[in-house]
Amino acid sequence: MRKSFNQRFFVVSLLSLMMMFPGCIGGDDANDILRDMPDFEAVADDGETYSKSSMMGQSYIILFSAEWCNNPCHIVMHAIYNNLDGANVLVMSTDPNTDITLNEWHEDADDYDDDDNGTGVDLPYPFMKGVEASQELGIDARPTLIFVNSNGDVMAEHEGGIDSIDDLKAMYDLIS
Repeated sequence: MRKSFNQRFFVVSLLSLMMMFPGCIGGDDANDILRDMPDFEAVADDGETYSKSSMMGQSYIILFSAEWCNNPCHIVMHAIYNNLDGANVLVMSTDPNTDITLNEWHEDADDYDDDDNGTGVDLPYPFMKGVEASQELGIDARPTLIFVNSNGDVMAEHEGGIDSIDDLKAMYDLIS
């Protein structure tokens, strides 16, 4: 009877400690690979072809969005631009059926932060279709960010708007 109580006390204590100090038991989460980035290839609005193989050797962020996603997609695009200096970003649409061109989509995203004088940031990101890649990754929310290291490993994912710039920077630090 006494032995059973001690075992239960030990297990409960251990579980309590694990909940109080998540991440402190086990390996280094910063090196955990979520998955391999699937192969992709797409022609962007800048006329260039981007693919997994062309991006090897450099880290990058894929922002999965859609041509019709204004808010929070445009907010996230501009948050990345304003807070992750020099980040390689590919903007991919998850929508196979739209009448909006890639150039119109890019211009709409650029215009998001324009004031009455039409001045604002022109996002330096290529905009392209990414339907197959999004399907293979199981992306079903817009926006979704995928942080890919220089080896083509997905190191972090984020769905939805950006609640914390510090969290955004921490995910970026995993690949930079």
